[in-house]
Amino acid sequence: MSACDERSRFRDFLKTINLDYYREKFKEKKYVEQDLPKGVTSILLKSMYEVYWEKKTFLQFENWFNILWDRVKEFKEFTDFIWKYFHMKLGKDKEWDEWFKEGFKARMYRTWTAMLTQFDFCYSIACIIEKEVSEIRISSNPTLNKEGVDLRIMVGNSYVDFQVYKISERKEARAGTSKKEIMGVPYPVLSRRELVKRITSPYTKKREAYKIILETFDRFYAELENGFIVFGDELVKEIIRRLTDKENLKKFLQSLDKCLRGEKCTLLSN
Repeated sequence: MSACDERSRFRDFLKTINLDYYREKFKEKKYVEQDLPKGVTSILLKSMYEVYWEKKTFLQFENWFNILWDRVKEFKEFTDFIWKYFHMKLGKDKEWDEWFKEGFKARMYRTWTAMLTQFDFCYSIACIIEKEVSEIRISSNPTLNKEGVDLRIMVGNSYVDFQVYKISERKEARAGTSKKEIMGVPYPVLSRRELVKRITSPYTKKREAYKIILETFDRFYAELENGFIVFGDELVKEIIRRLTDKENLKKFLQSLDKCLRGEKCTLLSN
């Protein structure tokens, strides 16, 4: 199967996710936000890469979570953690383990959707490279992820590292990756439908900003029928053609970040 066929199959899977259902189901369940034992991250990453990148089995969230839950339950440091913190400290005497599991599931859902977006970027890069630049190689695995690298693109003896991050309207979350050697690739959180709604609303104060975001969205991203946001081919091509000029690539991505925040940017005039 070609890389583009794999991306098409992956996106067919993304279309089946009921985002509205999970958004409603987990919106009030944000009580498991503490730092988890480090081993949990390793188990999580290994599971995600195994299912969605290596084997490409593309499981729905509940099926994937059940696999993850069975694995973390075998990790003694994890079971000790939930017993000491959520049972002893919080006094959850009745069904405390199920109470924790539901909060943990809500947290893992947010991680799951973020990583699926990351994988869409990887599949998109692989597709365009296969069609246009066959001498480029890519690498994505749990070891790189732990270093903050979602995708490594190798060109000859050199490479460029990328980290996908979401654009947030919160001031404290305005930065992408903080590591200078990693290129931050932004993606919008607001759906196209939401952007159009805000632009047409008589109560909108930032109409011009939302117009800039919408224009950027339409040029570089796409929205699936269920609202899942994916990366457009034009964005991927712009990244690939700048791989040998890291400074140019960095400026392009920084300009893209500004556009997705509704700030004046030169990118849209190109």
